[in-house]
Amino acid sequence: MAGTATMVVVWGNILSLIGNAFAQAVEILVFDAFFTRNENTKNRWLYILLWWGISTFSAIAIGTKFGYTFKMLQEIAFLYIFCVFLYQSRWDRRFFIVVTIYAVLFSYSHWFESFCLYAGNLDYEEYIWNVPLYSVLFFVRGVISLFVALIIKKYHHPLHARTRASAWVPLSAVFPVCTLLVLRQVYTHPEEQRVWQICLLILDLVDIAALILLDYLEENAENREKLIAANERAHVQDENIQALSQAYAGQRKMTHDFRANLSTLSELLESERVDDAKEFLSELNVRQSERILLVNSHNAAIDAVLNQKGYIGKKQGIDMRFRVNDLSALRLPRVDVTIVLGNLIDNAMEACAGLSDPNRWVSIQILYSENMLSILIINPSNIVQINDGHIPTTKQDPLLHGFGIGNVKDILEKYHAEYLFTYDDGRFIFSADWPDISESPVNTSILS
Repeated sequence: MAGTATMVVVWGNILSLIGNAFAQAVEILVFDAFFTRNENTKNRWLYILLWWGISTFSAIAIGTKFGYTFKMLQEIAFLYIFCVFLYQSRWDRRFFIVVTIYAVLFSYSHWFESFCLYAGNLDYEEYIWNVPLYSVLFFVRGVISLFVALIIKKYHHPLHARTRASAWVPLSAVFPVCTLLVLRQVYTHPEEQRVWQICLLILDLVDIAALILLDYLEENAENREKLIAANERAHVQDENIQALSQAYAGQRKMTHDFRANLSTLSELLESERVDDAKEFLSELNVRQSERILLVNSHNAAIDAVLNQKGYIGKKQGIDMRFRVNDLSALRLPRVDVTIVLGNLIDNAMEACAGLSDPNRWVSIQILYSENMLSILIINPSNIVQINDGHIPTTKQDPLLHGFGIGNVKDILEKYHAEYLFTYDDGRFIFSADWPDISESPVNTSILS
């Protein structure tokens, strides 16, 4: 009899380890459904095995020595830390989902066992010591949870990891905090467990509904940002097209004028009116100086944008300082390059608009060497607050502004370019090293 009891205990410990693996597999699948994986995490499975080993060891070695509340907080902490290592997300969203997963799995285990006891007309002791029945139902419970997690992963795709929380998001921390308080009551009041389990089940449903609602709001906010950013890009592209059209029209006019001026000059010289010819040439020099390009990088699209911005800046009384080299060999898509440069220069000129004359200048350096496009733009500015890589807009309608830098960052990150923007000693500095490739890179990573 003692040998049988020992075997049952050993088998129970084995099932406990398997159950821990089931739970962690479910948690990983749900995380994959809600969070974007960290791209720089190369040893994903090593982290998973390490997490399983540490959590299992702590469950066996520590167990409930320090009370059930400590055990609960320890397990949630391990789950949260694992999520931090392998997934991208804000703390509030991560906290919400981690606590919700833990609470739902806890409730599911309790109510599954309660249903089995009710259906089999068994008490808990009979259920535990009926090894074949318990083992079969144990695996059925694990398979069902895995199946549900797979469905969630299939139909719910992770949202973009937004670092800026919307106004309503911090309020979502209220839901997991309430869930933790009820979980503590379940652990510390076994005599009232049924009541608290019902409360926990209701809270689980509320958490899931709140999570669906918040996901809907987050997705709408993300789509609105994308739409506004797309409109901003379209506006910049429209300006670039106009600049190219103006440059082309100007070039045709210059060609026409050149032929007419050459004909006039030839007639003056043929009639030996040398003084008149000299005077005519002097007038041409004065008029032609107004048409000289501010920038000539031998790249038509970039020249059109830079010259357009340069003339606009000069009209606004801004000293536009250009330094460029030969960009004729640049293979990067012209649309993306001109959007980046257009947004950066527009932001720099806008920053100078409210400054006094000595501080109204923009330094623009665009150099190409060894398949690398280096961009450095410096301009004086009023104090700029940079929070977590974002610059909060000071305009009246913040939802319709602040996408210039966002567009620039999106494009540069698409090409894995390195960039940095800082505010130091009254100057805003943006620098980027942009690898020269002919097409936008495609993300070929496949989620396993």
